[in-house]
Amino acid sequence: MPQRKSQIRPAAVKGMFYPGSMQEVRMIIEKALGGETENIDAHDFSGRIPGGVVPHAGMVFCARQAVHFFEHCRRAGLTPDTVVIIHPNHQGVGPAISTDGHDAWEAPVGEVPVDSELADRMNLDVSVQAQEAEHSAEVMLPYLQYFFQHPFKILSVNMQAQDASHAEGLAEKLHDAEKKLGRDVLVVASSDFSHFLTPDRSKELDDKVLEVILKKDADRVEEVVKQHHVSVCGFGPVMALMKYAALRYPDYKVHLLRRGHSGEVRPSKEVVNYVSLLFESA
Repeated sequence: MPQRKSQIRPAAVKGMFYPGSMQEVRMIIEKALGGETENIDAHDFSGRIPGGVVPHAGMVFCARQAVHFFEHCRRAGLTPDTVVIIHPNHQGVGPAISTDGHDAWEAPVGEVPVDSELADRMNLDVSVQAQEAEHSAEVMLPYLQYFFQHPFKILSVNMQAQDASHAEGLAEKLHDAEKKLGRDVLVVASSDFSHFLTPDRSKELDDKVLEVILKKDADRVEEVVKQHHVSVCGFGPVMALMKYAALRYPDYKVHLLRRGHSGEVRPSKEVVNYVSLLFESA
């Protein structure tokens, strides 16, 4: 296993996927919250929240979906020790599953420490290269710093290999490590849904994937994605979250909070779809 490096991961997509200042971040999030209050208020969760699915596109495109999950976490009074961000690998670099090896990440409000102890206990490969240009975990930091006011750590888990076997192994390692360390963990599965299709066609395909997610059939997610060629870029992280949630709460529930697409912000014949899901104990 590669040696862990002591360093700060510099922000790779600041000013592109999210604004460079926290003031601008707040403006986007608060505008999204203002427009979504009625939809957010329509849900009331009383169970424990092990995690959720959150889109990772530019904030201007998907904040309206993303804020639903984080706002419910805030309303539930969650104060996780560590937010584990399981995300896809868009660069095609690095091991099948890896952590990033840094001590902290640059974020809009100072640095966010990495839970190196949890990473070491999970005994995953370490790859700085897999993470250095990857946006799908970094874009969660502005939301986390806005919605969570308590000190927290993060652990970014990069899934180059998105299949049921790796998802199950990752879920087991995380569940075992958190129990042994006594960690209070919240899992964010970072994923956008169908890419660059018409709104009607992309919704049709996403419905097939959402059907098996809502039925809690984790292994079928991979099968449906591949059978129908659905461009859900983070289906591996979603499966890992489903398997992790099942280990913590065998009778867990999945709630569809909000869905939409990029064409609602910037009109286009081809869009990218965004979905926010919340997982809850029975």
